[in-house]
Amino acid sequence: MRLHHVAYVTRSIEERVDRLSSLLGCRPKGELVIDEGQGVRIQFVQLNDGSLIELLEPYGEKSPVERHLRKGGGIYHTCFEVSDLEGTLDRLRQSGDAIVVREPMPAPAISNRRVAFVVTADQDLFEFVECEA
Repeated sequence: MRLHHVAYVTRSIEERVDRLSSLLGCRPKGELVIDEGQGVRIQFVQLNDGSLIELLEPYGEKSPVERHLRKGGGIYHTCFEVSDLEGTLDRLRQSGDAIVVREPMPAPAISNRRVAFVVTADQDLFEFVECEA
C-alpha cells in the first residue's frame, strides 16, 4: 500500500490550479475529467517530486462533495494504491472499524482503474485504488 493522492474540494478547479501553481509550483497532470457517476469535475495536479493532489469540484445537483464545500471545502479524502483491492476491502470490513461506502467502480480520472471508498470509525474518508495492471 502506498499513498496515491490527497483530494481537496474546491468551488473552482481553474482558480485552485492557478493558486497551487503559484504557491507550490505544481502543474496539471492530464486533462480535466467530468465523472458524472460521482458527480464531480476532477483535475490532478503534480508537485515537483511527483506527488499528486486531486481537485474536486461539484458537478450536478446531487454531487456528494457539495456538502463538504458548504462547510468550507479543503481536504476531502486520502487515497491509497493497493495491489489487492478486494482483499483490502475484505480486511477492512472484518476489522469492524470501517464501512465500505462505495463498492469498487471504474474511475475515469485514473485510467478507469477501480476505486472504492471507506469511512473509518474516526470518520476518515479513504479511497483505495487498484495498482496499474
